Amino acid sequence: MTTDTTCDLCGNPVRDTAYVCPRCTADTARYLRDAINTAAEAETTVARLARYSDRHGRTLPDDDPDGRPDGGLKVTPLMYDANARQRGQRAMNDIVTWARHVAETRGVAPTLPGPAFGPLCGSQGVCRHESCSVVYGRSIPHPVARAATFLLGNLEWLRYRREAEEALTALSAAAATIVRIVDAPPPLWYAGPCWADTDAGACPEELYARTDDGTVRCPACKARHDVRQRRVWLLGEADGVLGHAALIAAALTVLDRPVTSSMVRNLAHRGRIEAHGQDERGRPLYRVGEVRAVLSEATRSTTSVAA
Repeated sequence: MTTDTTCDLCGNPVRDTAYVCPRCTADTARYLRDAINTAAEAETTVARLARYSDRHGRTLPDDDPDGRPDGGLKVTPLMYDANARQRGQRAMNDIVTWARHVAETRGVAPTLPGPAFGPLCGSQGVCRHESCSVVYGRSIPHPVARAATFLLGNLEWLRYRREAEEALTALSAAAATIVRIVDAPPPLWYAGPCWADTDAGACPEELYARTDDGTVRCPACKARHDVRQRRVWLLGEADGVLGHAALIAAALTVLDRPVTSSMVRNLAHRGRIEAHGQDERGRPLYRVGEVRAVLSEATRSTTSVAA
């Protein structure tokens, strides 16, 4: 005869020897699935990527003496949320740490990224198998997505462990944080260096503006800058910059118009824009200016039809 116990999370009856009920386990599973789909974009949101490069794509140091608007300096516009970096890193670390704990406790190998070796299915790269996609270089799953996938397959085992309450609580919170980072608009966006003339030369202070600001004030030299002019300048400087779909969508949404990563990928799928290589994770890189040109053309065509 089985004695009913209560769930350590919700207090409802558990009709077996588990510490957490199936309903709470299913809730954590839902959070993990959402994190799997958004882990890469969350990293894009919290990452402070290299913002400065010359016309040949080489990185320039922050104190480059020629780094002025008329000197050909390229500035990649990125949204920036200082708190998101700390929250995101902590959440991602929690998921990876619990994946390692489960793997070590069970004595199994976690499904974390590793070398992309065969065998292949023989379809010459046109299949939809994840393993084949990695081998062919079409995609490299995000480490946190792989860790969350591994945990998703071990939640049923985990709910029978004494640490089930701690684990599921931490995993639900971490996954929810990752999703919120992607869905919630950042409070600030990068508006470029100040470069106002001062007695000591051009002010190198970096500026961050709120989405609805009309002007942005430099915290160092107190110079004020028109936000609209900053947007126009940053867009022009970004035209030659390469980025993956999520990064371009985030930048254009802040500086130009609402754009989603799926819109950028659809343009590439229809042959409207071309990829110019891949990043270190195998994601196609597109030129910001080409994406802007196609979107502007589509807007003009729509306006003409409506008229």
